[in-house]
Amino acid sequence: MRISEQWLREWVEVAADTDEVAERLTMAGLEIDEIEPAAPDLTGVVIGKVLSCEPHPDADKLQVCSVDTGDARNQIVCGAPNVAVGVRVPVATVGATLPNGMQIKAAKLRGVASNGMLCSAAELGLSADTSGLWLLPASAPVGTPLADYLGLPDTVLEVDLTPNRGDCLSIRGVAREVAVAFDMPMTDARAVAPVPTRDSVASVSIEAPDLCAAYGAQYIEDIVAGAETPVWMRERLRRAGVRAINLPVDIGNYVMLGLGQPMHAFDADKLIGAIQVRRARAGERIVTLDGEDVELLADTLVIADDEGPVAIAGMIGGDRTAVDADTTRVLFEAACFTPAAVAGQGRRYKIHTDSLHRFERGVDPVLHGIALGRAASLLLEFGGGECGSPLIVAGQPVWQDEREIELQADHVERLLGQPISGEVIEASLVGLGAACESVAPGHWRVTPPSWRYDLAIEADLIEEVARVYGYDRLTTEAGGVSLPEAIGGAALEAVLPSEALRQRGYHEAITYSFVEPQLHAELTGQADAIALDNPISDQMVSMRRTLWAGLLGSWEYNTRRQQARVRLFERGLRFWPDSTAEHGMAQVDTLAGLASGSAHSVHWNETERPLDFFDVRGDVESLFAAAGHSPVFRPEAHPALHPGRSARIYLNDRAVGWIGQLAPGFAKRYKGRELPYLFEVDRDILLVRNPVRYELPSDQPRMTRDLALVVPEDVPAAELFTAVESVNSDLIQSIDVFDVFRGEGLETGFKSLALSLIFQDKTSTLNDESVDQIITTVIDALHARCGAKLRG
Repeated sequence: MRISEQWLREWVEVAADTDEVAERLTMAGLEIDEIEPAAPDLTGVVIGKVLSCEPHPDADKLQVCSVDTGDARNQIVCGAPNVAVGVRVPVATVGATLPNGMQIKAAKLRGVASNGMLCSAAELGLSADTSGLWLLPASAPVGTPLADYLGLPDTVLEVDLTPNRGDCLSIRGVAREVAVAFDMPMTDARAVAPVPTRDSVASVSIEAPDLCAAYGAQYIEDIVAGAETPVWMRERLRRAGVRAINLPVDIGNYVMLGLGQPMHAFDADKLIGAIQVRRARAGERIVTLDGEDVELLADTLVIADDEGPVAIAGMIGGDRTAVDADTTRVLFEAACFTPAAVAGQGRRYKIHTDSLHRFERGVDPVLHGIALGRAASLLLEFGGGECGSPLIVAGQPVWQDEREIELQADHVERLLGQPISGEVIEASLVGLGAACESVAPGHWRVTPPSWRYDLAIEADLIEEVARVYGYDRLTTEAGGVSLPEAIGGAALEAVLPSEALRQRGYHEAITYSFVEPQLHAELTGQADAIALDNPISDQMVSMRRTLWAGLLGSWEYNTRRQQARVRLFERGLRFWPDSTAEHGMAQVDTLAGLASGSAHSVHWNETERPLDFFDVRGDVESLFAAAGHSPVFRPEAHPALHPGRSARIYLNDRAVGWIGQLAPGFAKRYKGRELPYLFEVDRDILLVRNPVRYELPSDQPRMTRDLALVVPEDVPAAELFTAVESVNSDLIQSIDVFDVFRGEGLETGFKSLALSLIFQDKTSTLNDESVDQIITTVIDALHARCGAKLRG
């Protein structure tokens, strides 16, 4: 929200300077992002009148003009297409410096002397319009400095509002905050509504009263077609970042900026029949003011006449009833649409307007009548004409029940950490527009003002008291904390996977679910992604299919800042298109991680070595171990992972994730960096815990048997483990690989794996015969599942 300081001070006459006003607003929760001049330095620019125009003797597109600047007549050569005798324009005199740095000097253009420059608004830094000279009204006083004519100097405050403070999307709303902050009265300058001079009254019906609390309309007739918006109003619109269009539309925007009530102006001669506030009907369409042909959905609130929709309520008007240069009859609209009526419509139709921005946050439900009167009086003043009687039709109130909130002083003290006097509490809330009824000492019944949609519970009122009292005045004390009981059961299961990674040195990251499309495509092998209708930036246009996209961004950010050893994990959803799923989108709760740098932190007793696949595999195994599972890792190809340094993770023959080093193809993207290792696991499998039971260790002696096996090259060791475990013998205590051999003596395409099996009984000493029987069964299982043979 851009606030003209000059306009603001008309509402509240505070003596403080700009910086102090900005500081007080920021401390009150209305953060000031920027303070900037309302216009560049216009020293040396005056209002001039063109007395004559003659063609340049040596240039077809140039005119030699005689210009009256009040105290002199200057010859100026001009090439603007709209220069003409009698026009009044800004003149940069000799010695002036334009905002773009151009210094105006006496010069000759094609041999003709030129002493000054006739300016466009763009050349003065006041507009983007470069089509021609800025033509000022005929009443503009010749010789007056342009800055004085425009009411300069002025300062613009850029206010960054939180979404719940829609009441501050106006000069009036911000002035209210300034008045409270400085304990000053506010001048609520309400224009006197004009006395109707015509019998014309709009015909309005509200067919969706649950979405429209009130609808006001008023005719203004016989206005001067093409009447110009006064310069001071155009300037206030410009300083607020709003483009001037024509007088009725500009007045609507001016009232919206001043009071906070969005308005719309219809060309009354283009309306057919009565106004209806209703939901759209199936198949209805509207061409909006910006030329878009929109098909309306049935739950969209529209303003319609007998021919169909003429506006999308609270959002944008239709082209069919737009005000133009020939309009002589205007119907002003000022309504109160509930936030529910417009919520989500901007994203649905990809339309965002200042009106929608305000209605989504809640507009004061008692403001529409005041705004109608203000707009009507301004249009009569500057456009002439006569007005009909205003009509206001009521729907369902915004608040069905009485908005009363109980507030107690001891609750204020408990939440703010210090006592606040009852006088300060009451004065703070009354200053903000609330009604306070004292029920008992230190106890009030508070009715929030109509414009504050965000005040619903006692804590909201306490926050308001803190804002007005001043956050900087609140004292800091050490507070006692009641520690919760130790968690267990389902709650413990939910944190175990993350806790296992934290214990191994990983830090949790939280990244956007929206990703940069090129990187995402490389990570997923060009797999289909869900595109966003309204991305927050050009780099975040798709929903992620993998959490690696965000983790890689965090890793790159850290490595650029000399963080050589990075361990990150993230919990979140990943998404992809699925026509069989709800809303055509599948989503899976996922736990992903990234590791790079050395295998261990630097330590005097540790030899530093680079991270490898098996280090990260150990981290992943710890995840599964925390849930009582033993995963199987099988080498498979993934578009983002290094061949030979990657695997797919299985649990009970279900694919549940991936692990591996980032593929070499990413080396160009991440120049000079050792590519990290990544893993990603479906989180639901980690939350299903196998029960862990304590068993008394056996005191019986162990026996060891080693098996040297020849297996096909593509058989992973995990398959051998699975085959051994399938024997289901309680005597087998552990299985390990202690040797891998490839080369002489083996057939091409085969390798030798040596397994060490440890046997132990719980109650008796094992003998060779019983162990040999199990070994025979194990060898048969290995041959059947993996094609393994004893070596030699």
